[in-house]
Amino acid sequence: MVTSVDVARHLGLSQSTVSRALRGDPAVAPSTKDRVLAGARELGYVPDAAARMMVTRRTHAVGVVVADLTSPIYPVIVESLQNRLLERGYRMVLIRDPDVSSDPEAVDVLDRATVDGMIFVSARESSAAVRRVLERGTPVVLLSRDDPSVEVEAVLADDRDAGEIVVAHLQGLGHKRIGLLTTLRDRSNGRDREDGFRAAMKRRSLEVREEWIRHIRLTHEDGVRAALEMLDTQDRPTALFCVTDAFAFAALDAAAQLGINVPEELSVVGFDDSGPARWAFINLTTVHQPIPEMSYAAVDRLAGRIEGEPPSETLKSVFPVRLEVRATTAAPA
Repeated sequence: MVTSVDVARHLGLSQSTVSRALRGDPAVAPSTKDRVLAGARELGYVPDAAARMMVTRRTHAVGVVVADLTSPIYPVIVESLQNRLLERGYRMVLIRDPDVSSDPEAVDVLDRATVDGMIFVSARESSAAVRRVLERGTPVVLLSRDDPSVEVEAVLADDRDAGEIVVAHLQGLGHKRIGLLTTLRDRSNGRDREDGFRAAMKRRSLEVREEWIRHIRLTHEDGVRAALEMLDTQDRPTALFCVTDAFAFAALDAAAQLGINVPEELSVVGFDDSGPARWAFINLTTVHQPIPEMSYAAVDRLAGRIEGEPPSETLKSVFPVRLEVRATTAAPA
C-alpha cells in the first residue's frame, strides 16, 4: 500500500509537508498542494480514513445527493464537486435519489459517523430529507436549488435572469409565440426560470399562453410527450424555452418526429450549456451556467462549516448566466 511517506520520497518533499497538503491545510502553498495531489494520484495513494478520523474526529467524507445521473449536466456537476472535494482533502460519497423529498430515510445511511457534511444537488422545496439532515446537526449546502423554508446555505445560478435573456433573444429574432417546457413548481430552479420567463413576456407585452407552458418530470419521455402535445397542432408556438438542456433535447426529438424543421419552423433554447449542447449536429442555443465555479463555491462553503469557520453574511451565492447563441434559433418563418 502506498503511504504518504512514499509520496514524499517520490516528490522530494518532507513527509509533514505532504501530510498537511493531503489534509487540505490552508498554510500549504497552492502550487505545493497541487504537486502533492498530482503525485498522490500518480502513485495511487489512498488515505487511511480510520487513522485520520481518530486524529481529527472527522470522516473527511462528504455526501452528495443527486436525482438523475442520466441528465447530461449531473455528471459535470458531480465531477466538479469531486475535484474540489479532493483538493480540500475530502472524499465524496454519492447518493442517487430520484425524489429525496418523499423519502427522507434514503439519506439516513449518511449520518455524522459517515460524512462530515452533505451537498444536495437535487432537493425539492420543503424537502423532508434536508430537514432531517439539518436537525441532526450535519452541515448542509444546496447547489442549484434553494429552499426558503429552512435556513440553509445555497449556491445558485441567476435563474430568473435567464428568462429575461431568453425572451429578449427570441423577441429580437421576431418571435411572439413562445412556449415553455419547465419542471414541477416545487423545484426552485425551474420555478425561478419560469417566473423570469413570465415576467419578461409581460414586460414586452407578449402573450403568455398557458397551453404552451408544460410542467413535467425530469425524464426524456415526459419531455417528448409534452412537446408532442404542444407542437402537433396548427396553433403552435414558433419558439420554445426549455429550462434544461435535457428538455431541449426532448423538444428536438419531438420536432424531428413531427417533421418540424429547427430552426426554420421552430426555435429551441435550453439551459445548462451541457457537453452535448455543443456537439456539431445539435449545436443548441442555451443558457450557460458556470457549473465548475458554482460547485467549487458549494464545496468551499461546506468545508468552511465543517472546519468551524463562521458562515458568510449572506446565505446565498448567485452566479450570473449568459446566452450561448448557436444553430437552434432563427427568425420565425
